[in-house]
Amino acid sequence: MTWHRPPTSAVLPVRLPVRTRLRHLAETVRWAPAPYFEGSARQRLRFVGYVLGSMLAWTVGGLVVLAAVGRALASI
Repeated sequence: MTWHRPPTSAVLPVRLPVRTRLRHLAETVRWAPAPYFEGSARQRLRFVGYVLGSMLAWTVGGLVVLAAVGRALASI
């Protein structure tokens, strides 16, 4: 069996730790401008999508947390 070393000039992508990536995501969401229900029809549609997406994300997040709590309580 032969082992081949990758060339030393190869640049491998550096993956940031999960904690750092989550902090970057939180900063992106925190400082992203929220759309307003004004302007053209496209801008209003974007606002409606933003609201519906937020509702869906919060609902799914809540269900995931409740499922985790239920599973933890069931294992006691």
